[in-house]
Amino acid sequence: MTQVFEGMSVATLRAGRLAIVLLAAAGLAACAVPAPRPGIPAETGVVVAPVDPLPLPAEEAEPVPAFPAVPEEPAPTAPAALALAAQSEQAVAAGDLRLAGLQLERALRIAPRDAGLWNRLAQVRLQQGEFEQAERMAERSLQLGPADRGLTLANWRVIAAAREGMGDAEGARRALDEVRRLERALG
Repeated sequence: MTQVFEGMSVATLRAGRLAIVLLAAAGLAACAVPAPRPGIPAETGVVVAPVDPLPLPAEEAEPVPAFPAVPEEPAPTAPAALALAAQSEQAVAAGDLRLAGLQLERALRIAPRDAGLWNRLAQVRLQQGEFEQAERMAERSLQLGPADRGLTLANWRVIAAAREGMGDAEGARRALDEVRRLERALG
């Protein structure tokens, strides 16, 4: 071991030892945890004030309804979804039902709760002869937009035509009964 340090001066050896000791001390200091201060938990360093529990409601208080009394207005459709819907109308006018369906599917990925878009796609699927899909999409539109009577009527017309296309005469008759009832209600 003395051969390794043979060419070094005593000052160099002391400086090396000092550097090693300082590095070790710095490493240990970085791992040290300060002593907790009074009133401050050691884990967080944040003062935690006790919280009183909320008082329980009186038994005679009226229960809060689970749903609002007035139905919420649907959120406006995103401009990108509206642009895709307009492009789908152009595709329908040009006779490209495949493209129209693709555009409406993209629009529905942007605005999946838009009942009008579901109805438009149902009409395209009906024109394509995809009767089961047309019926399902019209039913989805009915679920999302029950307050819009004009849209409800359009959906029932799609459902009637889709059921007729599938050979479900009884289902088509029931759907047409609903169409007539809605037409009378709309005047």
